[in-house]
Order: sequence, then C-alpha cells, then structure tokens
Amino acid sequence: MKKIVFLLLLIAQVSFAQKYGGDSWADVKSKGSGKLAIVYYPQNGLIAQEGGKMKGLCVDLLNDFVAYVQTKHNKKITLDYQGEEKVFSEFLKATENTPNLLGVTYVTVTEERKKIMKFTPPFLSNQETLITHKDAPALTSLKNISTQLKGYSAKVIAESVHQKYAEQIKQENMPGLIISTGPSGTEILKEISTNPKLFTILDFTEYVDAARKHLPVKRQNVQIGPIQDLAFAMSKQSDWDEIWNEFLTPEYRKSEKYRKAIATHLGGAYLSVFK
Repeated sequence: MKKIVFLLLLIAQVSFAQKYGGDSWADVKSKGSGKLAIVYYPQNGLIAQEGGKMKGLCVDLLNDFVAYVQTKHNKKITLDYQGEEKVFSEFLKATENTPNLLGVTYVTVTEERKKIMKFTPPFLSNQETLITHKDAPALTSLKNISTQLKGYSAKVIAESVHQKYAEQIKQENMPGLIISTGPSGTEILKEISTNPKLFTILDFTEYVDAARKHLPVKRQNVQIGPIQDLAFAMSKQSDWDEIWNEFLTPEYRKSEKYRKAIATHLGGAYLSVFK
C-alpha cells in the first residue's frame, strides 16, 4: 500500500513538473535575473485575468515584490503566470508538488498545511463566513442553526478548511446535516443563488465578491472559527520563502500604499472589518 501511495505522489510530481516550473531564488541570486513561476486560483479582487491582463490585490503585491528585489538586491525577477487552476484541490496539488512554483490566491495557513507546504508571510487576515440565500432566516447563533435552518444542506470547497468547519457544525449543532463539496466558491455561490435551502462557508473575500456581483446571497452574523491568515503557498523544496520573509513584513502590510490597494480591490468594507 505504501508503494502505491508513493507511486501516485511521484506521478503527480512529474505531471505538474511538466506543466509548471521556474527558477529558484538561488538561481536568480547567482545569475542576477530569472523568472518566478506562478499558478493561481482565480478570485475577483485578489487575482484574475481581465482583458488579457492580470489584475487584483495579489498582482499589485507581486509587482511590489519585484520592485523590492530590484531595488534592494539588484536582481531582476520576471513574473511568469503559467496557469490558472479553477479547482481548488488541483491548485493545492500543483503548488505542493512543483518546486519553484508560487501558488497565488487566498490560501489559509494551517498547521496541517505547514507539514506539506511552505508559506509566505500572511498578506491578509480572514474570517470564515457562513453564507445563505438572501431569503434564508437570519441566524441568531450557531446553537440555533438546526431549527432556524431546518431542512438545509451544506456545500463547501473540496479539501478546504471550510470542510472542517462544516463538519464541526454538524457534530456540535446540526447532526442531520448533509455536507457535499464543490470545486470552487464561485460555483457554490451560483448554486446557492438558485437553491434557497443550501448554505456554505467561504472566506470573507468571496463574500465581498458575491456582494459586488449583487448575487442573491447574504452573510450570516455568526462567527465561524478564529480570524486566520491568508498567504501564498509553495512546495517544501522551494527556497523562495527566504526573500518573501524579507519583503512581506508587518510594516509593508501597514503601509498606506498597500492599504489603498486593499480598498481599491476589496473595498473599504474589508478594511473596516480587518483593521
């Protein structure tokens, strides 16, 4: 059995290595230039392709990173957006199994993920959010969810931290809850828009995007877990964490330029929630 698991992991690594890959930070330092390979999971406001150009808060951050390395170390980095993975679980697999590849989106930093991946310092704070159709009753407490959302089912992103929270709700407050999974928050929100008896748990950034699109959904005023950190991810074999730790500091996150970028791409509401 162990041999089969090893072979499957090896096949995954070879497959993603053929699809993605860039230079190491060591290569860039020795040669004076190189490319930073990027795979991304699209999220409006954070990173998406619009009109043939990459846009979003993460794109601004990446451009600031390039400028910092040029100014501080006199090394030229070229951002190489190599692909879009629309299924979150596939995005995580590509990031975990490909050396010298940066996974860009809202990846929640967890102790479990730290065992298999490296992370940049966090670039945003996040609160998990319970989202229902706009016509759903207003929840007063998770303790009342089994009565207030009686007959509802849950759908969350596969292999996300949201699965853990959905299972926790089922165990502690809603034993009859049926939980299914979907490939992305975008697809799940579309389903909730037409299914009033469905709810999900997503990052606050996804709720912001849904509100901007005027989807018929609403954020329930209940707390799901503690405030968490969002970061970019990379494989354990990557050495890019060295320079990212130098650049992405608390001081950078507090800078007026970066806070303005957050307001531009995510709205002032985001800053008011996460000061």
